[in-house]
Amino acid sequence: MKQQPSYKRLKQLVFAGIIAVLFIPMIQHKFRFLEEKPLNGSFALSTKPEWTKKSWFSGEYQEKQDKYLAEHTGFYPSWVRLYNQWNFSLFDVIHANGVIAGKEHYLFEENYISAYYGMDFAGDKKIAETSRQLKLVQDTLKKKGIDLVVILAPGKASYVPEFIPDKYASSKKGKTNFEGYLKAFNKQAVAYIDMHTWFESMKRTTKHPLFSKTGIHWTAYGQFLVADSLVNYVSKSTKHEIPRLVLEKTELSDIALIDDGDIQKGANLMFDIRDLKLAYPKFHPNRAPEKEDPKVMVVSDSFYWGLFNSNVSNWLFNNGEFWYYNEQIYPNSYTKETWAKDQDLNKKLEENKVVFIICTDANLPRLGFGFIERAYELYYPKNKGTAFASPLI
Repeated sequence: MKQQPSYKRLKQLVFAGIIAVLFIPMIQHKFRFLEEKPLNGSFALSTKPEWTKKSWFSGEYQEKQDKYLAEHTGFYPSWVRLYNQWNFSLFDVIHANGVIAGKEHYLFEENYISAYYGMDFAGDKKIAETSRQLKLVQDTLKKKGIDLVVILAPGKASYVPEFIPDKYASSKKGKTNFEGYLKAFNKQAVAYIDMHTWFESMKRTTKHPLFSKTGIHWTAYGQFLVADSLVNYVSKSTKHEIPRLVLEKTELSDIALIDDGDIQKGANLMFDIRDLKLAYPKFHPNRAPEKEDPKVMVVSDSFYWGLFNSNVSNWLFNNGEFWYYNEQIYPNSYTKETWAKDQDLNKKLEENKVVFIICTDANLPRLGFGFIERAYELYYPKNKGTAFASPLI
């Protein structure tokens, strides 16, 4: 049957439109006529491979070129987000390194699930030895008027285990590092603050969520409670009333703000996951820091970043330093990279009245991140004449 001219014309237009759409990514790649939001997370795009006879015949060049073209095609970030959203919405699969999608859209980093089940248990011997060294260093610093305290921070999987995905249901819960350290600390009289248990005790009564669905760390509201607790501890320990935070107001949001959705950001989805009704306290210090205020140093994993960025070290701890994983030191590293390994540890410790070591349960296999061992070696170098350590104060 002969087609009508208008119908034929329509098919030609549709065909031309499809071809034009297929060319758009190539045009975007060439001219970048639309600005795209870059992907979040730590990764490096591949560079254009160099052609060599050897790489051509081995197939290496083709493989690298294929990867390069895929990652540099027009709208690459949008394609990635679309692909990730498709997999998350239909299959509960998250494409982010080490991230697991739990029930009701709770996101977990897998090492926190391992910590909850005790899969990463460091062993009683290791825990006892670390606790012994820690106790000796604490006692030594105490004689110098410095209070060294470990803060056991909560972990998300331990706080909301009911949202861990069913695939872990057959996992047997073994002894955890948190339980091991709690027992060892009590046995060896190590000074510590147990915020892990404290958070669990507030779970059913807290006014606002202490963990979000889409974040790794304690929420902004949880951090506000932690900051208040630390102020009380430092004021009591040093017998000196340090500045404290004054709450102005609390704003609510069911979209995670600041760092409360840090896992989700790394997942690169097209749409935000609707979170719990999260609280965002607005506050200021009741006074400016004074010269006589005790300086507080913090050695911590990423659980201190939110507090540090909220000016806790600046406002409350007399500009005390933050030793991130006992590696880079902040705020110094904002202007010039400053490393813990390059510091005179004894001198640094004596600048402070209180030193906090903050560690969440997923990082307890490496509690202190080498800080405890280094301080122990500093004050208890092995005596060449005996097999025992002797203190140097």
